[in-house]
Formats: sequence, C-alpha cells, structure tokens
Amino acid sequence: MIRSYVAALGLLGPLVLVAGCSDDGRSTVNQESVEFGPVQLPSVDPRFDMETVRRDLVTLWTSDDRADENLQAGRCFAVLLISNSDADELRDAGILGDDYAVNPGLTGLTPAGAELWVDAQFACSDLVSESGRAQVAATRGKVDRAAYETCLRAAVPEDQLREVAVSSLLGDLSGDAVAAFSTAQLDCVQQALPPD
Repeated sequence: MIRSYVAALGLLGPLVLVAGCSDDGRSTVNQESVEFGPVQLPSVDPRFDMETVRRDLVTLWTSDDRADENLQAGRCFAVLLISNSDADELRDAGILGDDYAVNPGLTGLTPAGAELWVDAQFACSDLVSESGRAQVAATRGKVDRAAYETCLRAAVPEDQLREVAVSSLLGDLSGDAVAAFSTAQLDCVQQALPPD
C-alpha cells in the first residue's frame, strides 16, 4: 500500500503504509543502509539489476519509517517479491517500469501486480499489528495496542484484509471492504482508549 492513501482513509493506518515516496516521487530512505542475503532471479533483460531493484523495493516499502520492524519487513518483502516473480512479470504487473527499475509511484499497477504485492506483504508483515503500531503512534500512546489488535482481528477476517490491501494499492478506496475496515479501525480505537 502508498502512504498518501492514509489521509483519504483517516485512521486506516499501515494498511496503506505499504510504500511511500517523497512528493517528487523519489525515494526518501538512505539506500546504502539496506542489506540483503543472496537471492537468485533469472532475467533475460540486461537492464534488470537485481540489487538495485531489491534496494528500491525496500526504499518504497519503508519510505520514512526506519523502525527496525519496518526495515525487516521491507527486506523480507523485497526478497520474496523478486524471488517469486521474474523481471518480466514484475514489469508487466506495473511494479517495475519498462526500464526494469522500480516504479516509485506504482503508477500502472495492474490487479495481478497488486496481488503479487499483497502476497509478499502478507507473508512478511502482519497488517493488524502494523495498524496497531500506527494507532499507538497516532494517539501518542493512548491506545492499548493489544486491545486494539484483538478487536481488529475479531472484526475483520483475513480475506477481507487482503481485499482491502489490493483495493488500496489500486487506488480504489470506495469499496465495501475498505469502508468496513475503516469503520472497524475507528470502533477498535474507541474500545482501546482508556476511559476519560
């Protein structure tokens, strides 16, 4: 998910914190600090530079959130995404551009691309936990994270979480699943706040 969707969904939180860029579309994370283990990805196009793609995917994932938890998830996400797809598939999905570089705004992301993204996202991060972390930050520690996450897990089934993630990546914030998730977040925040 792109961070600008957060404003559109109010307290939607990290569901759409899948990725982020600065206003000019350029990444904002120091790429030199991103490290990876070995991954093999066959590619027929010499323009595909796997190391650069991995670093740029982590940068897209983390944006300005350099918390260890987010960096680990970003590294996992990048490695898994390129390990489970070939360069042409990532290009055709809109994750990479025609030049085989990461598409920083995910413009042109296809439904298949959103599915690939969400598969890697859900394998590497817990959306409900990310939402809990974001709600604690947004309320300056007032929300009981454990209570919020328990509430949200009970209110939103996994398949609906996936639907919301795919929809938000595609920029479709009008669906029933997105509205239900946003409502559940608001309800759970209210339940997880201390009594006045």
